Amino acid sequence: MKYEDLGDELYDLLAEFLNRRINRTVQDSIRGEYGVLRYLEFIQDNVTAGMLSEQLHVVPGRMTDILKSLENKKFITRYRDEEDKRRVYVSITDTGRSEAEEKRNYIESEYKGLFKILSKEDTKELIRLLKIVLSYSNSTDI
Repeated sequence: MKYEDLGDELYDLLAEFLNRRINRTVQDSIRGEYGVLRYLEFIQDNVTAGMLSEQLHVVPGRMTDILKSLENKKFITRYRDEEDKRRVYVSITDTGRSEAEEKRNYIESEYKGLFKILSKEDTKELIRLLKIVLSYSNSTDI
């Protein structure tokens, strides 16, 4: 296979890999409902809705929808700042903590399967190569 043709193979493999269930879960963990729960549980609780939007790179309107859904599921509570009523704070509930932990365990168990088929050296090499690709994509905005 010519070097120039490798792009097609890489595209096909990435498309197949990214379309897997675990990767959709990871995508949700970045910007969706789980992303909010993950942030509140494992990074910082009791933050403003605006901070969540900023940190998770989600537009405010979408964040409002996510928070409304999470509140309906009893995963979070929202409350207004006593001094500045425009500020809305978000806090995770015990039910939300359980959900976040369950999702985190699921993601970890799925990726642990990779460690069964890859050696430690292969895993390190995969991480090294992914860092190179990410560095390139960050510098070229692809």
